[in-house]
Amino acid sequence: MPRRSLEPLWSFRTLAILSVAVPLLIYTSLGAFRFAEARDGAEQRVSRSLRVAHEHAAKVLGGAEALQDRIFDLVDGKTRSELANASLRLHQALRARTAGQKQIHSIWIIDAEGKPIATSMAVPAPAIDLSDRAYFQFHRSGSSGRYLSEPIIAKLSGDRILDISLRFNGADGGFGGVINVSLFSSYFEQFYSDLVADEPGLAVNLFRQNGPVYTRWPVIGGAPDRLGASSPILQRVVAGEVSGQLRGTSSFDGQDRLLAFKRIGSYPLFVGTGMNMTQLRSQLVQEMAVLLALGLPPFAALFFAARVALRRTREAVEAAYRLRAEISTRERAEAALLQAQKLEAMGRLTGGVAHDFNNALMVISNNAFLLQRHVAAAGEKQLLSIGRAVDSATKLTRQLLAFSRRQALLPELVTLQQKLPTTRELIAPVLGSQVALAIEVAPDTAPVTVDSAELELALLNLAINARDAMPAGGSFKIVAGNATEGIPQKLHGPVVLIAAVDTGTGIAPDLLDKVFEPFFTTKPLGQGTGLGLSQVYGLCERAGGAAAVESIVGEGTTVRLFFPAAQAGQGPAQSSRQPVNRRLERSVLVVEDNNEVASALLPLLEALGCTVARVDSAAAALEWLAVQESRADLVLTDVMMPGEMDGMALARRLRAEMPGLPVLLMTGYAERIDAATSLGFEVLPKPCSPEVLSAAIARATPNPGRAAGESAAPG
Repeated sequence: MPRRSLEPLWSFRTLAILSVAVPLLIYTSLGAFRFAEARDGAEQRVSRSLRVAHEHAAKVLGGAEALQDRIFDLVDGKTRSELANASLRLHQALRARTAGQKQIHSIWIIDAEGKPIATSMAVPAPAIDLSDRAYFQFHRSGSSGRYLSEPIIAKLSGDRILDISLRFNGADGGFGGVINVSLFSSYFEQFYSDLVADEPGLAVNLFRQNGPVYTRWPVIGGAPDRLGASSPILQRVVAGEVSGQLRGTSSFDGQDRLLAFKRIGSYPLFVGTGMNMTQLRSQLVQEMAVLLALGLPPFAALFFAARVALRRTREAVEAAYRLRAEISTRERAEAALLQAQKLEAMGRLTGGVAHDFNNALMVISNNAFLLQRHVAAAGEKQLLSIGRAVDSATKLTRQLLAFSRRQALLPELVTLQQKLPTTRELIAPVLGSQVALAIEVAPDTAPVTVDSAELELALLNLAINARDAMPAGGSFKIVAGNATEGIPQKLHGPVVLIAAVDTGTGIAPDLLDKVFEPFFTTKPLGQGTGLGLSQVYGLCERAGGAAAVESIVGEGTTVRLFFPAAQAGQGPAQSSRQPVNRRLERSVLVVEDNNEVASALLPLLEALGCTVARVDSAAAALEWLAVQESRADLVLTDVMMPGEMDGMALARRLRAEMPGLPVLLMTGYAERIDAATSLGFEVLPKPCSPEVLSAAIARATPNPGRAAGESAAPG
């Protein structure tokens, strides 16, 4: 056959060979790529799940430690009889500290003989003997530090728990007993079930260094309650490793797994995660089989449709990338909006609770002040203790309201040498054990005028950002002193600088100009709202200062807060415990709908030398003022009141109809507080100390020589 006549046959043969060889090559390459991709994806999912589970466990244990430390302050150095006499109060304190803490099974205070003194579960404490518990014997033997128990079945409830215990001393300095916090194993199990819900083949467990397993998900029927001697993870842990990733056979189900583990702080406690590689390979084989079945017919026409398919595929890929970028942008915007809505809802809840709590504190504070004027000196110590407790509770509600953005700002003269060291207890639990915390304040640092609660919230936000930027640990330092360089141009005069320095991953230079924008964040989707640094920036602006950030990728970030320096004695908020030695001799109309608050406020005003009348609504106040022959010197009204007219509306109406009548607003929760202050009304916080109230009334009422009808103060 002539050579030329063989050319078409050769072409068809070549095409036939190519129609088999090309699909086979593509299929083989795709299979290898999918296997590598699946393996890499499995490693990422195992690592990500380990990181999430580790952070969760560390936070739970850190919360238990902080709780133990607060209880330690209540019992350390006390005799057995003193603790027994205070058992009811201790029970109430323990119950209060476990409220809303779903991870906590119970808290126990146990004496030196193993007998419960108080527990969060019941009062009186059950008459049981806990001296046989390993944690009790550990502390009684003189060993130091905290003790983490093996899995335990609770004697009373039968729940599976783990105990974290801490020794406290008696009055003689010897062994006084044990503070024990029991955590539900099921709490971790529920978290792990949610964590792996969308991750088929993934398993998470929590185990002790010597092998006992606290919990595992998914649950395997008949599985042992401890890691076997052949467990590859246990062998690594016994060898002294604190973290790692490896391939091995699980001692639970005998499956080939990709495994990872990491120790939690200094505890003999580890989190482990594993991906079932057998199941992963089976899924990949099924996927490739389906792909082969679907791909064979189209490959018959591959040669003739290659150019058209390539062009269309290229266009489709480009469109897919554009669509993915648009979807990612939209998801971030929706996530930020959702988080903002969550914060708004949480803010309304915390604001409402703090409002009611502030009313209760107002009653306690005013009655304590009145008692202090009448009781004998023998009760002065107890009244001072009540005063300190009110101050502490007031600070707590101010922190809640600062978080919810519903706090009436209360700038006060803050001495940073005293203030910043006290924030260690607030910041340290957030940073965790892997981040070292240091706080340094220069001795000559000038005071600043700033809202104390907002300053604490700002430092807490900076600490959270620093922690998230240091997943492997590092250091976070707060340094304060008089600024000498780098001062923003808009600030004049002496300036105080607070710098927060971390050794984290840093921020890219092209993002530094955006970090103070609301909802801007460099964290992955779902791990940040972008509101932390905006709150820091807002704090500085409201205090008349400025904020700046510097960062080097891979080395760390420094956030600088600049505040105008205040002179000693300057500032609207001085000590709230100075004595009141004045008789105001003023006529005051009190508008307050809460009877308990009114019953405490009226005697206080009378003790300050005021003639007092009280109504329970804005409408009643207008009616009362309309029929009086001699007008009151001052109207003191709550902001939040039922009815069509609240305290703000009443103040505006009185300004319009009776411009010479001063009005003082009082609130523990004022969503429109900025509007009130912008209109010139003075707003007092709840609880308001007698000293602050007396000073405000003295400022707001006209002087004796003022002309009739002339306003004494701007509302």
